[in-house]
This record gives sequence, structure tokens and C-alpha cells, in this order.
Amino acid sequence: MESIKASVESVENQIKETDKDYNYRLVEWPIEVLVKKFVPKPANQSYKELIKNESFSVIIVPEYQRNFVWNDKMRAKFIESIFMKVPMPPLFAFVLDDEGNLELIDGVQRLSTINAFVSDNLILDNLEILDMLNGYKFSELDISRQRKFNNLSLKIYLLDKETDEGVRADIFNRINSTGAKLSPAEVRKGSFIDNAFYDFIIDCTGLPEFATLFSAKREDEKLRGEKEELITRFFAYTEKYLDFEHSVKEFLDDYIKEKGSSFADEEKASKKAQLINTLSFVKDNFPYGFRKSSNSHTIPKVRFEAIAVGTSLALQENPNIANPDLRWLESNEFLDWVTSGSSNNRSKLRGRIEFVRDCLLNNRTV
Repeated sequence: MESIKASVESVENQIKETDKDYNYRLVEWPIEVLVKKFVPKPANQSYKELIKNESFSVIIVPEYQRNFVWNDKMRAKFIESIFMKVPMPPLFAFVLDDEGNLELIDGVQRLSTINAFVSDNLILDNLEILDMLNGYKFSELDISRQRKFNNLSLKIYLLDKETDEGVRADIFNRINSTGAKLSPAEVRKGSFIDNAFYDFIIDCTGLPEFATLFSAKREDEKLRGEKEELITRFFAYTEKYLDFEHSVKEFLDDYIKEKGSSFADEEKASKKAQLINTLSFVKDNFPYGFRKSSNSHTIPKVRFEAIAVGTSLALQENPNIANPDLRWLESNEFLDWVTSGSSNNRSKLRGRIEFVRDCLLNNRTV
């Protein structure tokens, strides 16, 4: 059946109405100003304290922004591009207050790289075009070249401080959902700025019980939301895996929104205990934790959620499980549940979770 188009007049009215929400201005500041304003958050100091102690307006990095993941080769390449005056995409920032303090939403890596270079914390290397710069720090350049570098400017979109929180989250999501810039978990950090439940998830990544069981293929994967993703799946699937349909991202996002609207201290304590209890059980009973073997350096998401959620559900039915028979871990049936195709359809998710639950409760023979 062919859909009915809205009238041209209706289209125009909708665009005009939406346009009112996205208030911004484009400015161009020299690198010298940007570096002065850019103040990475120091340890044991809140952003409010940081802003209060500065005599000039600052650019801060919000909690939801990803940790720095560019390597030195990428950073050097970016600095080379600045010297070559390659056109740069604008930075994005929110105006926080009437004093002009800013919250950087996109451009942390670029601004961090520039700050590292002018602070002599980056030595240029592996440059192919401006190869004579290899081995140089900023302070080793001719003073006139340092000044010219500092006088180069970058554009930055400043979004009005009155911008609605929902619009802010939408902008962050749109910026970081194009291309392969951020993982779903990283996008959530920006989308759920004031979500108490997602703040709780981030806090859970620091639990020692989780750190002893977590592993990643590369160090940078730890920095890109892997821990948050696993913990989000644990809570969402433990509580509502029977409601899962087909899209993991949408399911987890909807769950976080729902929990964040009414997340109280009592539930926070209960869920934290649930997670710790599950992690402790896995640590004490599973020979390799969530990994397949002692030589494994990764934890596939489907394997993690099968063991973690299945264990949690089993402990809810029988908190006194002891010395479980884990021969099923090496069975073809379990391997099929956690390695075969269509791993994120409804029947596969339910099957692998309930398989682990039933094996731990001795309700299944393998």
C-alpha cells in the first residue's frame, strides 16, 4: 500500500518548528586560545571546582566522552595536517553558563593532541610528507614557527546553553552514529547524560570483582565501552531477556531509558549485589571465568551473556549452588549456542541463557 505524503506546507512547518531547537553559532579561535581554554579534568576535582578556580572560561571534557584512543602515529599525522593547513571539520561544544565555559561534545582527540604537542608531550614521528619534522617536539621548532602554529585557527560550533537536554543527546548521537566513530556503548555515554542508571553501569565497571574477570583483545578495546556494554547486557537480559526481539542496541537503549526514569537507591543496592554475587560465583567455580581457555584473551559477548545471565538466573532459583558440574562447558551443544550464526535472534539468546541456567540447576543432561 502506497503511503500518503504530507502536504508541502506541512513539511515546511515541521522543518521550521524543529529548526528552533538547534541554536548554535560558528566561531573560529586560534590554537593558542583553544589550548589555554582546554583543561583536562584533574584527579579528585569536580568540573565545578575546576571552573571556579580558573580566571578565564574553560573547555571541559564531560564524563560521557570516550577516553583517549589515538596512538602516537595518528596524533603525529594530525599535527602534520595542521602544519599543512588541511581543512579540518569543526569541533562541537555546548555553552555551559553565562561565563562562557564550554563542554566539548566532539573533538576531544583533536584538542588533546594539539595540547600534548604544544606541551612537549608528543614527539613527531612516522611523518611521510613533512618528514623533516620527525623527531621534533614543539619547543624545538623555531620560535617564529611556534607562533605561526599557535596562530592557526580551528572552527567550533557553539550550541546555546538553553539547548534542551534531549536535543543535546540527539546531536551527540547524530554526530557519533555516522561512520564508525564510536561503539554503541560510547554513544550511550553521550545520549544518557543525566541517566542515573547508566551512571550506575559506569560505576560497576570499576568493581574489582569485574576487573579480575574482564579481558579484551587490545588495550584500546577496554577504552571503547566494552565493559559498559557487557554490564548493560547483564542487567537488561537478566531482567527482561524474554522481552528481547531482534535489535540489541534498541533493546539496551530502551532498557536504560526505562530504568533511568525511576532508578532508586534500593534497586541500585539490589542490582549491585546481584552482579557481585554472579561474578563471585563465576570466579570461584568456572576455571577460566568467562573465557574459553587459559590462552584466550577475549570474551565474546554471547559467551559472556550466556554464562553471566544464566548463572544469575540459576542463583535466583537456588542461592546455595555448590560444586557445580561444569562438563557442559566443553560440550558441542554449549559451543553451538555461543558460536553459531544468528547469535542475536530471540531464540538463540533465550536458548543459550536458559541452557546455562538449567545446567547449573541440574535440570538438563548433556
